Amino acid sequence: MSGVAVAGIEPKRRERAIDLFKGVLIVGMVYCHTLQFFSDPVVYPSISRWIDFFNLITFSGFVFSFGYVSQLAYYSKPFRSACPRMLAAALKTLLAFYVSGTAFRVFHDGAPLQWDTIRPIMLLKDIPGWSEFLVSFTYLMVLGLVLFVPLRWLSGRKWLGFLAAGLLLAGTLFPYGAVHIPQLGLLVGTRDFASFPPVQYFPYYLLGILFAKYRIRFDWLVLAGSVLATGLFAANWRYAGELPSRFPPSLFWIIGAAFILYGYYLLAGVLERIPYAFGFLESMGRNVLLYLVLSNLLIFTVKSSRPDLLVGSGGGLLYAAGWLAVCGFCSWIVTKRTR
Repeated sequence: MSGVAVAGIEPKRRERAIDLFKGVLIVGMVYCHTLQFFSDPVVYPSISRWIDFFNLITFSGFVFSFGYVSQLAYYSKPFRSACPRMLAAALKTLLAFYVSGTAFRVFHDGAPLQWDTIRPIMLLKDIPGWSEFLVSFTYLMVLGLVLFVPLRWLSGRKWLGFLAAGLLLAGTLFPYGAVHIPQLGLLVGTRDFASFPPVQYFPYYLLGILFAKYRIRFDWLVLAGSVLATGLFAANWRYAGELPSRFPPSLFWIIGAAFILYGYYLLAGVLERIPYAFGFLESMGRNVLLYLVLSNLLIFTVKSSRPDLLVGSGGGLLYAAGWLAVCGFCSWIVTKRTR
């Protein structure tokens, strides 16, 4: 799964920086999931801020990286060549959702492993927790395929592309309360269950395409735009006294991660210049789907066997490191056998 954003995307040109970017996101995501399952904000009040922080940036960051590697792997090639590979990538993430979603229902909820449990998940009628983001990437890839020609046209017009990314934020004005069909809610958002609708997060996908195409690194205009976006998020948070809506996503939630992710992106470019020192992060970034699914399986299984396990921020970091070490070993085995 070399060069993967979330599925089997394999850009011909090696992009170590974007792999490092994804690796940093994986560490934060696994740490966040560990705290959500094995900690309690009443006992450890500080963990709430850590969870909020990683919740804000993680999915948006993966969508950005998905767009970035999609530009390298797909949009730089003819549609006939890209189409089957995009469909294959969509199928991989859908299968990953089936595995993670079924594991959540069986290990976390105690549902029996039988057809009546699996069937609603396969039909996208049942959307298990901590797995919904995987099927969102299937939708995102299909959406990227349907919009293949418009996206190539937009990416060829840099500033028009940035303007389009801004205009796409209007998707957060969608009447979420009118959506009660699970399959549609996964695409455009709903108030009935937690979801990461690709329509609302699509600006990050388009930005990823533009950053890859024009090799954008440090840019004063991008910096100013990201500071403004995150600043508006912070001002809204302070004024309202609570975080903007995440499920379904509000405008301020979507734009809130901009400055932090741009910082991550620039940091990855710095880390890229240090040979071998951060190879473990790069390896994670090359095998994102494996890390996402295996870490979920480990967390669900341990939670099922040790429901009373309670850790603080430091203990959660140690457990997260343990999950990642197991995932890394499994990744090494898979890579060794496929060579």
